[in-house]
Amino acid sequence: MKLLKFFVTILLFLAFTTCQTLNSIIQEPKLSIKSVDIASITLSGIDLITHINIENPNSFLLPTPKIDWALSINTNPFINGVFPGDKSIKGQEKVTVDLPINIPYEGLYKSFKSLIDLKEAAYNIALGISFPLPVLENMVFPLNYSGQIPLLQIPKLLSGSVGIAKMDYSGLTLACAANLENPNTFPIPLPKMDWDYSVGGKSVLKSSNAKAGQIAAGSAGTANFEINVAYADIFNVIDSLKNATEAKSSLLLGADFSLPASFGEVKNSLDIPGTIPIPQMPAIAFQGITRKSLGRTMEFDLAWEVDNKNAFAFDVDNFAYDFKVNNSQWAKGQINNPPKVKANGKTLIPLTVSVSSTQIIAELVDIINRGSSVNYACSGSASLISDLPGLSIPNYLLDLQGSTRIR
Repeated sequence: MKLLKFFVTILLFLAFTTCQTLNSIIQEPKLSIKSVDIASITLSGIDLITHINIENPNSFLLPTPKIDWALSINTNPFINGVFPGDKSIKGQEKVTVDLPINIPYEGLYKSFKSLIDLKEAAYNIALGISFPLPVLENMVFPLNYSGQIPLLQIPKLLSGSVGIAKMDYSGLTLACAANLENPNTFPIPLPKMDWDYSVGGKSVLKSSNAKAGQIAAGSAGTANFEINVAYADIFNVIDSLKNATEAKSSLLLGADFSLPASFGEVKNSLDIPGTIPIPQMPAIAFQGITRKSLGRTMEFDLAWEVDNKNAFAFDVDNFAYDFKVNNSQWAKGQINNPPKVKANGKTLIPLTVSVSSTQIIAELVDIINRGSSVNYACSGSASLISDLPGLSIPNYLLDLQGSTRIR
């Protein structure tokens, strides 16, 4: 309604005014580009904001201007458009109009392949501003602004590592780290990590992992993730590894930064070799009875043997036993400070017991003199704690029976 009254007033004014008189009354608006700022920048592109100063020196309102714009890169035309504007300018008012311009990297590199290896490019913004006013409608006010925009630099996957976070006899959890570099002048999100885990040269698992987070501008960062590998999956691929104690492994990593397709194929991958343990259950066997001393109290040395085929050692804790010979209880208790079970070998766990029962001693003297065998039974439990993180056997049950000669 206000705009309609304005035009009626102008038409009436024109009816009684010559062109020369009108031109001396209506003054041209004063226009300038205050600045062009980067509002945001990502791997997809750049958002520019062009701040345009418009001053209305007249006493009456100027309608919303139309702004035609064109952006060129290194003097070559690239994109253009029309900004309809969203504000009129009151008399004697100064306003700033913000013109948004998006520069998509996809279109930029598709149009200018030569920019791919550059760090920045020159740009120019050409504006044509017009006002829908009878006296000014044939006038287009030109403005120009030039500057530099940063170009996308390819992030890099530098190196990686794989370690064992925890494991048990069902499988293991691998702690993986990918070291990344962001050469850009702006932060970028952590990439999606694609991985293929192989054992013995054959793929066991493959998937991808994406985590929230950023790599700061001009900095290095790390993407951390875990992979859960079940031994059943490994044995399904290579059955012969069931009897192995370790196997060669490989983690093929790929970093997907979601770069513009116009960059072409960007290889960001590496292969991390390693070795994983395949734990074998240690075997505990009773090794026999050795006579140590005779008398009213007889002493005997007992020994258990732990056969550990693994490439790692075990600490023994809570070795509890209940040992019987010919159904007579000889000893019951717990071994204090048992020796460490060595890797790739056999370890003896000794125990000296005393027998003071007159009846048992008489029987034993007869057995020893005749060289006869005795029947033994040993029950109990032990805790085996390995040197590897998380791998332990908290309740290894002992149930050993047989016959032996007292040496």
